[in-house]
Amino acid sequence: MQHQDPTDPTGVTNDYVNHRGHTNPQNATRARVRKSHAAIALRIAGATWAEIALSLGYPTPRQALVATEKALEKELDDTDRAHLRKLAGVRLDRLLRSVWAKALDDNCPEQMTAIARARDLIGDQRRLFGLDAPTEVVVHNPTQHEIERWVAQVVSVQSTVDEADIFEEEPRALPAR
Repeated sequence: MQHQDPTDPTGVTNDYVNHRGHTNPQNATRARVRKSHAAIALRIAGATWAEIALSLGYPTPRQALVATEKALEKELDDTDRAHLRKLAGVRLDRLLRSVWAKALDDNCPEQMTAIARARDLIGDQRRLFGLDAPTEVVVHNPTQHEIERWVAQVVSVQSTVDEADIFEEEPRALPAR
């Protein structure tokens, strides 16, 4: 059973007693981690520190804030780029699932908005995981000889064209008004 401790910033006592009545400090550590993760989730969802303290049993809103900041700091220290990318990918997947049904529903009045959101999220995922392969651009810088040969070819084509035969007869004057 978890006991609250107002002197500990996490609100969890070190003498964590399990369901068999045994005390195990490791269980207290795990309880603190679970509690801090729940606090992070509540904060992301928009809960105030007072609401977090009340719902999770932190003694004060300030202690809920401190415990959450410590948990976030520890998580940032323990993570690497691949883990952060995976975490961001999971978050994007969750957001994409939330708009997916509306984006596919032809009868939904918000379908076009949902499609736009889904496309944005898919684009974010492509960028996150490096799926947008760079476009190869080949720049050709012609030599002087290639330019002269091209000019000669254009001039030879122009010399074979006879006068334009689109005017078969003299243009007629427009009638006077």
